[in-house]
Amino acid sequence: MRTITFWMLICLVFTGTVCADPLVSVQKTGTISAAQFNTRMKAVYGPLAPAPATGPTDLYKIRYNSHDGKGRAVILSGLLSLPRDGASKGLVVYAHGAFADRRLSPSRFTEVGKGSETESAVLAFGSGGYAVMLPDYPGLGDDPGVHPFPMGRVISVSVVEAIGPARTAARRQNIAIGPKLFLSGYSEGGAVALWTVRKLGEKPYASMQVTSAVTMAGPYDLTGATAQSLIAPTTDQATFSARLYLLSYLLHSVNKVDGVKLTTYVKPALAAVIVRVFDHGLTDEQIIKRLALAATLLGARNSVERVTTPYFLRVLHSVDASDPVIRDLLQNNCTDWSPRTKLLLICLQSDRIVVPANTRKAIQTMRARGIGADVVQELVIDNSRLNHATAIIPALTKARQFFDGK
Repeated sequence: MRTITFWMLICLVFTGTVCADPLVSVQKTGTISAAQFNTRMKAVYGPLAPAPATGPTDLYKIRYNSHDGKGRAVILSGLLSLPRDGASKGLVVYAHGAFADRRLSPSRFTEVGKGSETESAVLAFGSGGYAVMLPDYPGLGDDPGVHPFPMGRVISVSVVEAIGPARTAARRQNIAIGPKLFLSGYSEGGAVALWTVRKLGEKPYASMQVTSAVTMAGPYDLTGATAQSLIAPTTDQATFSARLYLLSYLLHSVNKVDGVKLTTYVKPALAAVIVRVFDHGLTDEQIIKRLALAATLLGARNSVERVTTPYFLRVLHSVDASDPVIRDLLQNNCTDWSPRTKLLLICLQSDRIVVPANTRKAIQTMRARGIGADVVQELVIDNSRLNHATAIIPALTKARQFFDGK
C-alpha cells in the first residue's frame, strides 16, 4: 500500500480524499562546482562570506501540487539547491522578494555569476551542510496565473506545500537532508516567511516543526507602516519610482484576482499604463520606467498621492475594511500573533522602501503579547550607505549566522 505523505494527509483532512502526490517532477538544471561557488561567494559577500563549500552543488527545478490565491489546485515550481556531499544541517526554505518578471523566478536560475537574489540566497545557505528550497510562488515560475502581491498569508500556503516535495526530491537524488527546518525571506519574502512560520504553528501543519527563522525587511504591517510609506512624499526619484511600482503591482494583483476597478484607486491615465505593463513580458526595470513616466506626465514628481483618487486616500488613511483592497491588506497583516518558534527579525534603519516601522510594529505587538527576546529578537542594520536593495547581503549573512547558532 502506498504511504500517505503529509501533504496527502492535509488533503484527506480537508476534502475527504487523498490527493495526487505532491511532487510532480524533478529536473536537474545545473551544477555549481566548489571552486565556482566559493569564487562567487567571495565576490558577493566579501569579508562577510560564510564558510566555503567543500563539494559541488546541484540545482534542480521541481514542480509540485499546491494552491493559488483562491485556494484552487495548481502546479507550482521552484528551485532546490542540494550539496552533493549531503545537507546534514537541514533544509532552508527561502522566500524571495518582489518582482513581476517571471524570468527572475528561482526555478529559472541555472548558474552563478549574474548577481540575482536567488544566487545570493543559494550562496548564503548552500554551503556548510544546508539544502535550500526557493519556491517561485503562485503566478510566477511555471504558473500562468496571477501573483497575489503582496499577500503573505496567501502566498505562504505555496511555501508550506513546497517543503514535503523538496525533501522527497532530495531522497530521489539520494541526498540526505537532516531533519531540521529553517525559514527565511527578504522584502515581500520577509512577510511570506513570517506568515509561513505562523501557519506551521497552526493546524493541520503543526507537526512540521520549524527549528528557527529569520525574516528580513518584510512588509508585515500592510495597512499601517507599509501603506503610509507608499503614499508619503519623497524628494528621491528612485524611492518614488519604487513606491509607485509596489502600489501599482498591488492594484494590478487585486484587479486580476478580485475584479476591482483600477480607476477606483488611481487616475485613468495611470490605470491604463498598469494594465499594459504587467503580465506582458516586460522586465521590472521597464515596468518601473513606464510607470514613472506616466506619473510624471500626471504631475506626480515626488508623491504617489498625486496619482491616486481621493477615495483611495480616504480608505487607506481610515483603514476602511469595507473596501476590498483594504480588506485584503488587513487579512495579510502579520504582526498580531504569538510566535513559539525562535525568530530573528532584521530591518535596515535607513530603508525607504519597506520602512523599519514594519518590524517595529511586529516586535512591539509581540512584546505586548508577552513574547520575550528569548523567542523573538530584533536586529537593526544601521548603515546609511545601504538601501533596500543592497542591505540583503549583510542581512543574509546574519541569517546564516543565526541558523549556525552563532
